[in-house]
Amino acid sequence: MAITDHVAILAHSSLDAPRVNRLNPQKPASFYAQIAFPPSAAGELQALAAAVAPGGNLAGLEIGVKTNGSLAKPLPGIPADWFVVRSSTQFAPYVADGAGNQLDQSNPASHGTIKTQFYAGKKVRAALSAFAWTYAATGRRGISFNLQGIMAADEGERLNIGGGAIVNAFQQYADPSKAAGSTQAPGANAPLAPQAPAGNPFATQQAQAAAPAASANPFAQAAPASNANPFATTA
Repeated sequence: MAITDHVAILAHSSLDAPRVNRLNPQKPASFYAQIAFPPSAAGELQALAAAVAPGGNLAGLEIGVKTNGSLAKPLPGIPADWFVVRSSTQFAPYVADGAGNQLDQSNPASHGTIKTQFYAGKKVRAALSAFAWTYAATGRRGISFNLQGIMAADEGERLNIGGGAIVNAFQQYADPSKAAGSTQAPGANAPLAPQAPAGNPFATQQAQAAAPAASANPFAQAAPASNANPFATTA
């Protein structure tokens, strides 16, 4: 399988224009997407990382993949065992709607469409590439991910992130009779809309598992080594 075969969940993103990373303001502005991949994508994420690792060996490397449950602030609405990846690029990634039509960032008319379609909670398919890095001053070595492209897959429940929190908070009070252009007689009773959209991808799943310890290796079958390699299978 390819990484694009997996339907993922978009969390934070800037796909219409590059943004400065508030945590690293000295770096150039970039497009980015924080994406949660299902557990079934573990093999593809590992293969991307191994392809650029020195000698294909991931030991001792800091890899930009964490389970949602191991994050300091887990993403709301995402199961604890899903893999969260932050990918970025200084060049405009390929963005496509569900029909495969490109939403070109060089066209200002596309910006509004991108912001509307790619909200926190949107189901997407993402094309990523990996690259290895080294900080000579500290000796740290690791692997991060480039965002090559992203495509809308299906509707999804808006996550309680940013504007999504407001959308969800107001949804329980929605009254279809008050929509613009509604012809329903004033005062007529109308049923309230359900609090969450029908497309909730996690509605039938069990409650998330308790968050693992911070040092937990998301792929390991045994206790992880101190370097917390997310793809290791032994201590």
